[in-house]
Amino acid sequence: MSIQGVNYPIFEIGFMRILKYFSSQQKPLSEIELPTRTETVQIKFIFISILFSVGYFANSFLTGFLMARYVMILAIVLFIIQLFAHKLGWISLRTSSHIFIVICWLLIVLLSISSDGIHSFVLPWVSLIPILGLVLVNARVAWIWSAIVSVTVVACVFIEPRDFIPPHLLMVNNNLLTASLHIGLLFLILTLTHFFDLQQNTLIKKIESQNDHLKYTQNEIATQNEELTQSQEEISSQRDLVAQQNENLEQARQIIEIQHQTLIKKNEGLEQEIQSRTKELVDYNHQLEQFAFISSHNLRSPIARILGLGNLLELQHTKEDELTIQKNLIHSARELDRVVKDLTSILDVRKRSNTIITEIDIKEEIDLILLNLEKDILETNAAIQIEVEHMPKLRTVKPYFDSIIMNLISNAIKYRKVDTKPLIHVSVAQQNNFVCFTIKDNGLGIDLSTSSKKLFTLYSRFHDHVDGKGLGLYMVKTQVESLGGKIEVESEVNVGTTFRVFVRPS
Repeated sequence: MSIQGVNYPIFEIGFMRILKYFSSQQKPLSEIELPTRTETVQIKFIFISILFSVGYFANSFLTGFLMARYVMILAIVLFIIQLFAHKLGWISLRTSSHIFIVICWLLIVLLSISSDGIHSFVLPWVSLIPILGLVLVNARVAWIWSAIVSVTVVACVFIEPRDFIPPHLLMVNNNLLTASLHIGLLFLILTLTHFFDLQQNTLIKKIESQNDHLKYTQNEIATQNEELTQSQEEISSQRDLVAQQNENLEQARQIIEIQHQTLIKKNEGLEQEIQSRTKELVDYNHQLEQFAFISSHNLRSPIARILGLGNLLELQHTKEDELTIQKNLIHSARELDRVVKDLTSILDVRKRSNTIITEIDIKEEIDLILLNLEKDILETNAAIQIEVEHMPKLRTVKPYFDSIIMNLISNAIKYRKVDTKPLIHVSVAQQNNFVCFTIKDNGLGIDLSTSSKKLFTLYSRFHDHVDGKGLGLYMVKTQVESLGGKIEVESEVNVGTTFRVFVRPS
């Protein structure tokens, strides 16, 4: 049968059942916790003492040793009382051990002093007591009982025990007593040896079982370690995977951040472009309103004259009056035609029609423009200086270029001082991504403090004594902006004016 993984022989199982009965553990036999070595030895010695007492009780009928019979009965009763006291928890195992030793000592002493001439057997018998104390309890108890033995032996030398015992209880035949005592002692030693052997085997089996259990536990731990190692490797692999994914996410986040910044910049650019386009639309609408107003005003004047002259034709006039009216009608019609052509030119620039880009030679083109203005130059005795620096060619819209340069040079000649020879300086230079045309004169000049805001507006006039339509600078600014450029002006009254035109090459 197996208890807690240990296989025990039948005899040992029987003792386990007895041990269970006298134990306070109320459990099935298979669930009984194995007692300590001290507890097992103590209970075994109690049962050995009971068996020895029963055997010696039976032996007393053969030897006629009446005292031994009474003593053995008393010993059996005391040992059984000790077992039940232990079962019921009246006394501790340590106290039970002391009681066991006391009982053994009393029995031996009583048997020894009750036999005639048995003093010589007192020492070998009572010498077992320290051995039992050493085995059952500890060395201190063994020393205490050794002292008691010594005192007892010395007392038996000077005191005759037979004087204190009734004669009918004494046994005179010492040989029989000696034989029975030696037989009992041999039986006790053999029994103790057998029980110690069983106890040793039990302990060995228990140790082997514990070793097997330990090996099994070690194997489980090794298996768990392997599983843990595999889990750690999987965790490490997953950690690496997570790290890679985090790195990918970080890269994706950086890409998203870059795209986000790009979108922000594009949005800012779009906002700026929208603001610029909005401003252009506002300016354009304002110019359209101005254009519509001025156009209607300029158209209404010649039309009104034509209508008035027509009404005059219905009346009766002389031949000379009719010729005058006819001449005025032709003049008003030509003025109306000129206004329509001016408006058409402005619309053409606004619609960016005729914007074919060609490559021109700047010097040759300026020379052609001066050739067209030759009559005005000769009449005014104007001096024109041309300076072109390392830029013989330019890709641009030729009609716009010709119109810009011609208008600015023509204005420099037209708005000259009466008593001063016109000096006009035309220069061309590269500035960053632009080609800069500078037209400088020594003419009448413009008061920019009062006229800067309407300088480039439609039909603006600043010198009434000179014929003009107020269309030239408006056309120049419109054409420059159409080419993606800008125009700047510096002017001082009676000193002169400088126009700088910046054109981006196409």
